[in-house]
Amino acid sequence: MSFLNPDAKDVSPLQRNLQMIMRIFLLISGIYITIFGGANGAERIFGVLILISLAIINAPAFFTKGKIRAIPLEIEILLLSMVLFELVGGDALGLYVKLPYYDNFMHFMLPLYVALIGMMLVYTAYFFGKLKASLSVMAGIIILVTIGLGGVLEMVEYTYDSYLADGPIGKITGNTQMQGSPTQDAHDDTMNDLFTDTAGAIVGALIGVLLIRRYEKDGGHWKVADEISKMGG
Repeated sequence: MSFLNPDAKDVSPLQRNLQMIMRIFLLISGIYITIFGGANGAERIFGVLILISLAIINAPAFFTKGKIRAIPLEIEILLLSMVLFELVGGDALGLYVKLPYYDNFMHFMLPLYVALIGMMLVYTAYFFGKLKASLSVMAGIIILVTIGLGGVLEMVEYTYDSYLADGPIGKITGNTQMQGSPTQDAHDDTMNDLFTDTAGAIVGALIGVLLIRRYEKDGGHWKVADEISKMGG
């Protein structure tokens, strides 16, 4: 069974176990980092963000009073992975600074996750007749949107470094600079990030296209559309 097979009745024990392990690990990590801080004790804010992220991801029914059902398993695993790599690894443990190419890794993987989730959403709209477009058009839209989100992130990083890092917000986050890397200056790092974002978005969209074609090959459909449609009841 594929890791991204969304048929809830056929979810493998491996998928469920992975989901539960990630939930427990992130919960423990969030509590520990909130109390003790991360790599140097100054990253407690990231522990709080981890716990907030877990609450949002794992309790949609609570926050919407039952109007939204559980997030599909494959989407939850992707979101949990994003929290793990970004807030735990990159921020709390300081891997952005400790590992020279961790920033490149993240700027590839996060857009990949975003694009893949985006393909799930647009396919759902397509399958239920809310969107009329070819797979190439759907993939192109998702790639452009993901690249745009990457550009917005770069502007946020620049704004933080230029105007907020030395102020009250900077003190909360340990005055960590968001732009630049151990091997590049800020300008080169920004341009490299944009190229890497683009590569991740393309790969994520292509994976989505391949999965759609795989599930439709024998006249079926990618059942993640059913799970997403059920979120709204």
